Amino acid sequence: MKFQSIVFLIVVMLASTDKNQAIPPEGGSSNNVSDPHVIDIANFAVTEFNKGNILLLKLKLVKVIKAESQVLVGGFVNNQLTISASQRFNYDIHKYEAVVLEKPSEQFRNLTSFKRVHD
Repeated sequence: MKFQSIVFLIVVMLASTDKNQAIPPEGGSSNNVSDPHVIDIANFAVTEFNKGNILLLKLKLVKVIKAESQVLVGGFVNNQLTISASQRFNYDIHKYEAVVLEKPSEQFRNLTSFKRVHD
């Protein structure tokens, strides 16, 4: 019984380290920053971020720098984006990292993380 438990733990540990690998969703590309779907996700992230900020701090998407996707259990896709965005009134451009969880089959999206990356 101990041997089976050890083997089980090793399998779980290996699976958990492997889950951080970027796996492109079916029919999609994990790194194509000009893909319309990737740009749509980036715009969604900026729009959701703007909902919680005052007018002076609202952002406008400039471009997607990096995009990675990971397929999760249940048809969910975890999208990790690095974007550049400008503030609407002073036009300073900064880099941000956003994580958007989506379930394409249900048109579900949720911004799970959005933070500025210091240059």
